[in-house]
Amino acid sequence: MLRPLILASQSPRRRELMLLLNMPFSSENPNVEEIIRTDIKLEKAIEELAVLKANDVLSRHPHAIVIGSDTVVVVDGEVLGKPANPEEGKAMLRKLSGRKHQVITAVAVLSDIDKVVFHSKADVEFYPLDDAWIDSYIASGSPLDKAGAYGIQDRGALMVKSIKGDFYTIMGLPIARVNQVLRTMKGAV
Repeated sequence: MLRPLILASQSPRRRELMLLLNMPFSSENPNVEEIIRTDIKLEKAIEELAVLKANDVLSRHPHAIVIGSDTVVVVDGEVLGKPANPEEGKAMLRKLSGRKHQVITAVAVLSDIDKVVFHSKADVEFYPLDDAWIDSYIASGSPLDKAGAYGIQDRGALMVKSIKGDFYTIMGLPIARVNQVLRTMKGAV
């Protein structure tokens, strides 16, 4: 019997990627405080947050398979999450301008009998950005709910000089890997 599949996120980008699986799913926001621990390796801390999100939703739907995820941008060892306001978003984009950074997305796929947790990394290089471009992009409102203050699937694509790694990791859900994981889980397919 197929278990319900639930995405522990209301992110439009993640929901769009889930459609590629061609499986029925629902989405639900987890009710957790998104704090990245600093006392452990970053990848492990992001994985813990993905597990926390998935577990929160799984606690309300114990017979489901739940997918939780979290994405961060890292430049020079500094973690850039979602900007708190437009000024912070502008500062983030200035930091990324003309430079390379790394995007890390952690994923937890959980059920009451299975648990698969992983992370995926992609390296991104931006073209140099002038203040007029940054101001215009921030004014659109689009980057304010995204790690590193940009979305590669929107006008943020115009800033990207090169990518090494999985494009969908940058979007927030490495969907091909998620598909592979689901194919190994009882009740998923």
